[in-house]
Amino acid sequence: MPWAVAGGLSGVGQAALTALEALEVRYADTFLVSGAAGGVGTVAAQLARAAGATVTGTAREENHAYLRHLGTIPVAYGNGLVDRVRELAPGGVDVALDAAGEDGLRAAVALVADRDRVGTVDACERLGARWIAGRRSAARLGVLVRLWVAGALHTHVRAA
Repeated sequence: MPWAVAGGLSGVGQAALTALEALEVRYADTFLVSGAAGGVGTVAAQLARAAGATVTGTAREENHAYLRHLGTIPVAYGNGLVDRVRELAPGGVDVALDAAGEDGLRAAVALVADRDRVGTVDACERLGARWIAGRRSAARLGVLVRLWVAGALHTHVRAA
């Protein structure tokens, strides 16, 4: 494993895994990830897909092909986000993780009925979401490394 990947899995990978555990992402959930092309979002989207969730992820247009490659339904940031997500997920959104900032979190709070299933890695609890601090452990890192080695977890290092 390249050092850049190892360093990323230790931080962003464990933050994503912690978030999915805290939000109890499970089979048949519709999961929204804000910032899905970033470090935490990329890992969270893949772990949720592996758990059997349908994943929609926000990202800039230039990252939509990457998200499709991961099995994530891409949706553009910006005005009208809530309506675009509702169009893509007519049955509703069960759980959401914000890894991109306040706009994505506002959309998540508007889309998910159960606030216990809306999380953020940014400290924006005042919007009614759960702040999720990454919990690092050798066991969590081991899970991520095994998935990466097996080819079941992909990362994209933009700069090393």
